[in-house]
Amino acid sequence: MPLRALRSKGSPLLYRMPGSALVLMVCAVALLLTLGLSASFAWRDRAAAVEHAKDTAGNASLLVAEHAARLVETSDLILKQAVQLAGPADAALPDDRAAWERLAVLARGTPYIVAVTLVDARGDTVLTTRRFPTPTMNVADRDYFQAQRDGAASLHISALDSSRYSQEPLILLTRPLPAAAGQFRGLALVAVSPRYIRDIYKSFDFDYARSISLRRADGTILLHETQGPDATDSAAAEAAGEPQISALRRVDSLPLTAEVSIPVSSVMERWHRQLWTYISYALAALAAVSVIGGLALQRTRRERQAENALQHAYDTLEERVHQRTAELEQTNAQLEAAVTDKEILLKEVQHRVKNNLQVICSLLRLQAARIDEPARRAFDESLRRIQCMSLMQELLYRSDQPARVDFADYLRQLCDGLVRSTNPTGARLTVSAPQPWSLDVDQATPLALIASELVSNALLHAFPPGHPGTVTVDLLPDGAEGMRMTVRDDGIGLPPDEPGPQKPRNGLGLVLVRALAQQAGAAVTTERGPDGGPGTRFIVSVPTLAKEQTKAA
Repeated sequence: MPLRALRSKGSPLLYRMPGSALVLMVCAVALLLTLGLSASFAWRDRAAAVEHAKDTAGNASLLVAEHAARLVETSDLILKQAVQLAGPADAALPDDRAAWERLAVLARGTPYIVAVTLVDARGDTVLTTRRFPTPTMNVADRDYFQAQRDGAASLHISALDSSRYSQEPLILLTRPLPAAAGQFRGLALVAVSPRYIRDIYKSFDFDYARSISLRRADGTILLHETQGPDATDSAAAEAAGEPQISALRRVDSLPLTAEVSIPVSSVMERWHRQLWTYISYALAALAAVSVIGGLALQRTRRERQAENALQHAYDTLEERVHQRTAELEQTNAQLEAAVTDKEILLKEVQHRVKNNLQVICSLLRLQAARIDEPARRAFDESLRRIQCMSLMQELLYRSDQPARVDFADYLRQLCDGLVRSTNPTGARLTVSAPQPWSLDVDQATPLALIASELVSNALLHAFPPGHPGTVTVDLLPDGAEGMRMTVRDDGIGLPPDEPGPQKPRNGLGLVLVRALAQQAGAAVTTERGPDGGPGTRFIVSVPTLAKEQTKAA
């Protein structure tokens, strides 16, 4: 309201007051209003921070419960196969080399299975895939052995002390072996690493320090870890009994409970950091009030006409500023909500694709254990290609750019997995990728499959049994905008009439290499050793890489 109207419409006392006093009164009211609104908004954000922490704890507990259920279900499949390996109720427990090999296949089939063990009725270890527990070790005094001997539920879940047996805490799943009625023949045991749950949980970015726990129905802790920013302070706060925001989630069809706790102090610390925003706004408002007050004091010394004109201009400007600010805030809020929804949707799609590929891999591994060797090799080839695509989805899921991936990092992880799983001769594999290469997913996927085919082919066929060699993978620039990937080995080399990737042949691997190279816009060249001698080199040249799309400001 203009100062002139305020003075003319007020009481006689107010009308006779000096203009400077009126300005001071207005400034005081504006100051109180600014402080009150700032305090109100700050208190409202405090309540919002607490609600956000509750939602975060609930979502995290659901995540832990879902992955714990998947971990137990997959491990129980391995456990049931180990029980079948023990034979019928009247048979002796197997302790030969062939039985050990079948047991080892079960353990290698799932990456988070640490050991598979058969224990007899006396508690002695009959067969195991690891030195833990040792073959001469007796487990008759363990709680899981006593529970199974006393007729507990068919599936028993317990925890193993990491300080005695391994470098990390383990979860033990046991089932009794088939036996006659009223007798106890022994048990099958699977030791599972909980890092599957921990790694999935760490891949998500939460705002608070928190602790996660996985408990049995009787309260026994199977997994407990404090993570997030200031995790040490969070653990100290939990030990001191400070208030926590907790969320419990029952694991489907299992006697397990997932719990995620967030210290209230962590939530309040985050809220305290936000208070500086309101303090800045209050200081800016105070500065604006001071400037306006000074201008008003100057206007009181001028003629009434000039005062009215300046006051009118100020009121109009203030109204336009507030209107424009409100419009911009509304537009920004809508844009942020739309971007957040799309990012969440894309992450969810990538997460589900990765999980589906992992399920397919697990099914192929289980099926491969039941078929003959020639068919199993075909299963292994299919499994390797699916794992190649699964690794791509996992890197996309972790990337800050959902449509691009660092191909150098992907190549290192791919080769590390291949040399551990597809290396019958024990060949040495080295990867040289001195600089990162950010590629579009449409171009990175065929190049990844090409690398998988060439490296696995070298590991499987380049070296005779008992004579391991070296396979080298280089990823270097090629020209101003291109990239060159070289896969070479010092093995027996290609036969004189062996066709290369640019010539027709019936092998599926090199047929895929040619088709994928055409899809990626690359050229594949094959070079034999000097004078047709040992060694082979495949060169994949990509003259132009897909550029990242930039958005207009």
